[in-house]
Amino acid sequence: MAIRILALLLTLVISGCSMHTPPYATSIDNNQLIKRSGIQPVAVGNFTTTKKLNKISLRGSPMHSSVGAGYGDYLNDALVQELKLAKLWSAVSTNVISGELLANDIDISGFSSGEGVITVRFMVESNGAIVFEKTVTANTDIESSFIGAIAIPNGQANYPVLIQEVIKNLFSDPEFIKALQ
Repeated sequence: MAIRILALLLTLVISGCSMHTPPYATSIDNNQLIKRSGIQPVAVGNFTTTKKLNKISLRGSPMHSSVGAGYGDYLNDALVQELKLAKLWSAVSTNVISGELLANDIDISGFSSGEGVITVRFMVESNGAIVFEKTVTANTDIESSFIGAIAIPNGQANYPVLIQEVIKNLFSDPEFIKALQ
């Protein structure tokens, strides 16, 4: 009985608090994929997003980007980290990756499973001309729970995994690679 009351209190406390995404951690798989891509060094531009997509609610608890003004800045920072690790980032490159977030959500409303989804329209600009434009989506399955004190941290912890997945999907696209070679 005491455990149930404690779980309920934790759920109430957590649901009233605002939280931030965990810091992005580069992926070894993504790093190898980027290194093997054969692309030239590239800059990363802005990723725009709407006010609506900058709000992720985890069972009523708002989660905000831990980077910049929103989730577009989080994606920008993640791409820069991945490219720097692969030694393929250049602030002065004439090739620039940018884009727009079209979908961005973590849904942990299920009692046993949840899902994260992100859809980004990526663009590559080379010497002022758009040479690539494509929409890329990533999904991730999330273990959820009836108990919010379990589901909410799981949802929060899986946002960087979702970003790793969309970056992997982007660098797996032959048209994207060709635009940067």
